[in-house]
Amino acid sequence: MKTLDSQHHKREYLWLKIFVIFLLLLGIYFRFVNLDQKVYWTDEVYTSLWLSGHPSTEIIDKFYHGEIVNVGILQQYQQVNPAQGISSAIKRLAVEDSQHPPLYYILAWLWSAWFGSSVGTIRSLSAIISVLSLISIYYLCRELFALPLTRWMAVSLIAISPFHVLYAQEAREYSLWTLTIIIANYAILLALRKNTFFTWFIYAISLSLSFYTFLFSIFVALGHGIYILGINRFKKTQSLIAYLLSVTAAIIAFIPWLIVIYQGKISGRIQRLDWITEATSLPALIGKWLLNLTRIFLDWVIINENTSFKEIVWLIPFTLVLIVLIGYGFYYLCRSTLKTTWFFLFILSLTTATALVIPDIISGGRRSGVARYLIPTFLGIQLTVAHLLASKSVSIQSIKWQNIWRLITIFIISCGVISCVIISSAGIWWNKGAANNLRLDQVAAVINQTPHPIVISDAKFPYILGLTHIVNSDVNFQLTTQPQDLVIPKVKDNLFLLYPSRNLYKYLKGKYNLESLYIGKKPVFGLWKLQAVNQRN
Repeated sequence: MKTLDSQHHKREYLWLKIFVIFLLLLGIYFRFVNLDQKVYWTDEVYTSLWLSGHPSTEIIDKFYHGEIVNVGILQQYQQVNPAQGISSAIKRLAVEDSQHPPLYYILAWLWSAWFGSSVGTIRSLSAIISVLSLISIYYLCRELFALPLTRWMAVSLIAISPFHVLYAQEAREYSLWTLTIIIANYAILLALRKNTFFTWFIYAISLSLSFYTFLFSIFVALGHGIYILGINRFKKTQSLIAYLLSVTAAIIAFIPWLIVIYQGKISGRIQRLDWITEATSLPALIGKWLLNLTRIFLDWVIINENTSFKEIVWLIPFTLVLIVLIGYGFYYLCRSTLKTTWFFLFILSLTTATALVIPDIISGGRRSGVARYLIPTFLGIQLTVAHLLASKSVSIQSIKWQNIWRLITIFIISCGVISCVIISSAGIWWNKGAANNLRLDQVAAVINQTPHPIVISDAKFPYILGLTHIVNSDVNFQLTTQPQDLVIPKVKDNLFLLYPSRNLYKYLKGKYNLESLYIGKKPVFGLWKLQAVNQRN
């Protein structure tokens, strides 16, 4: 009988390993599929602009005077110029948006200099980094959990997580931040276990790299300190001293960029963060928290301020199920693991979230509603759910409950896979910010149908540069800040008006017929075809 049971369990584990390998390969596929087909949105445009070494003001000064310019000229502001060197990219970042530390942008510049500046190429760096995160999460779980299946379950959940797939396909630092968070957490656990100079040195290095990737890494470091104090009952220990020395070393290494941030703040150059302090009601904020929690596992539809309640009402039961599952996961974590494990995951999940939630509640704002700021929290939740699903799938004596938990596991994984399938074929998604309202992909689809089109606009330059990545090479732009300066060519069928200001719209409406454009029966937002009044059919 024992031999038969043993053979049965071996067969089960073999199928589980095959299933995990399949999910891992699927997750890698989703990270690389259609990389060049997604809209290159505002933040990514700034990435390429900084890598080009050109200042933002140069685009306005040079092109917004009503002259006609070909798309190829504008595309030069989205390409690395090796002749200027990497220092020009770092300088542009420091001058224009020093809130973003330079590590990712250094890597992106080197990557683009070697392999090219196309959308697919630059995004592939983030995708590769995200794959490295899947390897790293395995080793982090090995430090936290005794059950091998938990490690593979964590890898599977993160591999097909729609949230991680989205940011693996974006030319920004968030996939690198995910990797450095995982490595820093692994390094602190390793240092606490071995307590050698070398392991603490590795921890200091990993923390420094995380600081140079994203500023909110300070909350991860703070969480490590709380964890060490908590497991040692607030006693002064060798581990605490080593931790303080390591964090101090990491902060000292980060001082050069802290000086850059300080200079940017006092000079008023850091302005692109104003939106996170905009007043947001508490119910709206709570709704955003719940929505972001579900997006770790389930993301089937774009939700923005234009989405009606009827369109998302079906999400409510899914959200409730996932919230209950996460809550029970933390309860089960406390009941089934040592304090060193459950307390670590609690701190990882709560520190960053708390640091963002409290200011929002006290003084207003929406920091805590920005999903990408909560990556440490999401990782903690995913590891907790992975432990729950893995443990319940194999450790319960009742075959009935074991099968129920396996069905729950299949349901969670299916939600992730379906989400990734939907996202992979979509040109735009919620993580693109305002771009998912402007729908650059639809704009490009219409413009590309017309030979030698001229696009007239006074829109912000990131939207124009984003469009340059997806329109044909014969597209021309006529950009302005003063409508009166425009001298529009007298042509009949190839003039378009794109995202005009109220002034430009009024100015042109008196001189031209503005024809709305459609894809199917839906109007293309922000795009009109211009026809002189005497040319109207």
